[in-house]
Amino acid sequence: MKKNITINFFGTLYAIDEDAYELLNRYLGDMKRYFSRKEGGEEIADDIEHRVAELMLELKNDGREPIDIALVKEIIGRIGNPEELDEASGEGESGSATRHRGREWFSEQVSKKRLYCNPDDKLLCGVLSGIACYLGIDPVWVRLIVVALAILPIPFIYISFWTVLIIYVILALIVPEAKTPEERLRMHGKPVTMENLNEEIVSSADGTERPVVKRSGFVQVLIVLIKAILIFVLASMAFGFFAFLALILFGASFFGMIFNVHNPVLQHAMDSDELMMFDAIANNGFTWVSGIALFVAALVIVILIVHVIMRVLGKGKSLGRMLWIYLAIFFVSLIVGISSLVGFGIEMEYKSDQINQEYREQREERRNQEEIDWLTDRGWEVIAHDHTYNYMKSTEHYSGDRSKEYIDGFSEHPNMLYTVERTVRITPGIYALEAAVRTNGEGPEIYAFNSKGDRLSASFPVYANSGGEIWQEAMVRMENDSTLTGEVKRIAEANRKRGHGWSRVRIDNIEVTDSIIRYGVTNRNGATGYWNGTWFSATDFKLSKVK
Repeated sequence: MKKNITINFFGTLYAIDEDAYELLNRYLGDMKRYFSRKEGGEEIADDIEHRVAELMLELKNDGREPIDIALVKEIIGRIGNPEELDEASGEGESGSATRHRGREWFSEQVSKKRLYCNPDDKLLCGVLSGIACYLGIDPVWVRLIVVALAILPIPFIYISFWTVLIIYVILALIVPEAKTPEERLRMHGKPVTMENLNEEIVSSADGTERPVVKRSGFVQVLIVLIKAILIFVLASMAFGFFAFLALILFGASFFGMIFNVHNPVLQHAMDSDELMMFDAIANNGFTWVSGIALFVAALVIVILIVHVIMRVLGKGKSLGRMLWIYLAIFFVSLIVGISSLVGFGIEMEYKSDQINQEYREQREERRNQEEIDWLTDRGWEVIAHDHTYNYMKSTEHYSGDRSKEYIDGFSEHPNMLYTVERTVRITPGIYALEAAVRTNGEGPEIYAFNSKGDRLSASFPVYANSGGEIWQEAMVRMENDSTLTGEVKRIAEANRKRGHGWSRVRIDNIEVTDSIIRYGVTNRNGATGYWNGTWFSATDFKLSKVK
């Protein structure tokens, strides 16, 4: 049993059942919304409302109360005929002109199809069903084509699942849902006339002409599953971008507050070059510009994804033109962010080169000082070190012991000069000086000064980095006695049994009368200053008394 109510309509009381009242109220509301966007539309809507009151009064006078939904449909049907607008009694010149404009406006309406999301046949947002209405085909075909494009490797068509998803999301954001009678007519390509509007309103009331698509339980479960998967994917994307936002904010505060060269914790935990790099990042303008721009871009994406999720749940509206504003903000922010990152990268590359250069210089200075200390601890004094990269090295000792260190100088500069000396107190007598040496060029020699100040020297034989007299002697001994082990075997097998070019040189008859002897090694011939190599090495200096 339907409940009857009493309404006051233009000063007259009418008995009407609830369904009829709901339809009448929706009809008048739709008419006002539709005509409110037209020139002179408010007057036309008022005239329609007055005409409805006149027709309801006729029903009341004929004793046809309470008014049910069938009578409301009859009223709407009569209003649908433009001639009814001329049948109102007692109308003045203004009312006649208004109604004439209404008839003229409706008579000029033509079919103008538009794309809408179809609310009556939707799986997710109704986008594909709306496209099917626009194209005039069955929605099933549109859905099958989209699924095929997303999952099948169709020749000459390279569209991934993510491309299809992004296009669908954009359409869901921008395409409005057909909610009003006018929008539903335009979605199906029907002329927007008074008759069609009325029929659409009436059909929406009883569902005879616009039945909602019924689906089986399996299809309903499949739809729910698809919606859940889509929401999960979108929520994961939103979470990812949200995490990116949090990372930007955390990174900004982290760099701004923690990475500071004056922070004692970091000074204790990091090297100076690392501190300088982090300080350069934290105080770089590109860092903040790119961070803010990328933050805005990610925020826009999160907003759009949340909006799509709301549409899938049936609680969101289309963005329309706002989508283009969001996209404009996104792309501008993205371009600014990427440009700033590029600028940041270029500047950091330059800064990194500077820091690395400073670090290399500091490391070279520390290494040189360590090598000088090594020489000093062994009584050596550096007399000259020009255009030379190092003072000593290891890894290629004649004995095959890669940990043994020895005097070494290297440089491709033609003016390389490296000289070290040692001063030793000894008892007077005749001495001999011996050393293990090697070189890849002519000029290096060991030297010594006797008590008269005479300079005695012995030049290096040139074997470069293989062979050498020390290696040759070891090889001969191994050939004569293959059971030899220890240092002889290591020397013979050094450098894959090729040796490292070491030989022994000797200076004899060094007369010492004042208990002091000074000797050393240099890469330049003491008499001519000649040098045509790039490196030399010396080790195992032995001063022995002959008599």
